[in-house]
Amino acid sequence: MLRWAQARRERRATHTVLVLGDSHVRVFEHWWFLWALPRVRWHIEYVPGGTATGLPNPRSQTQAASRFLAALRSVPHDSVVLNLGEVDTGYTIWARAAREAQDAQAPQRLMQQAADRYIAFITELAAHHRLLVVSAPLPTLPDDFEPADAVGTTRKALPHTQAERTALTLAFNDRVAAACAALGVPYLDDRAASLGPDGLVSPAWQRRDRADHHYHRGTYARWLARALKPHLRTLAPAP
Repeated sequence: MLRWAQARRERRATHTVLVLGDSHVRVFEHWWFLWALPRVRWHIEYVPGGTATGLPNPRSQTQAASRFLAALRSVPHDSVVLNLGEVDTGYTIWARAAREAQDAQAPQRLMQQAADRYIAFITELAAHHRLLVVSAPLPTLPDDFEPADAVGTTRKALPHTQAERTALTLAFNDRVAAACAALGVPYLDDRAASLGPDGLVSPAWQRRDRADHHYHRGTYARWLARALKPHLRTLAPAP
């Protein structure tokens, strides 16, 4: 059934979206997009561990920027969806701040640096592509989580609470959202749907079977498809 739906999508597609980001953009592989947006073809270029902080660094470990730029040159597309920042606000910023233990303002300063580097990249893309930016996913790992993989073990070593990590992510997203508004770039922020009454991610947005720093894929896919639909109409090329 899935292959049939994919083949049907290829025949009917009228809009091609290139998705750039870290591992969180793999949500666009979910079958829900075949049903909810059947005329959209998705090309996903994801860089595991990609960060906003490392975008301007040609020697960064992940080479995210060069991989994204290569995809922009080689993949025919009508519009671009971009999503980075969770690795920064969920881990990298805190790890770097720990090395600057005497500087209590390090997390905020490093967050602003990461956001500003991201904004510079967004500005560059927006000058040449029909662009939409999705907010960095919020922290899903509770303070008492049990690591289920190497990434979880690495993140567990940092002492910062989910509330602290959430506040930093929201501040990062606010800074990026303000820049996108100034640039006229559409920006999607999931906080109204994903945050519970306690100010942390709702259980419906967390994986139920294991501790994972990714959102629940089905919940996230449904929200994204619904939120993207009106924007894809405006981002589509003129006939």
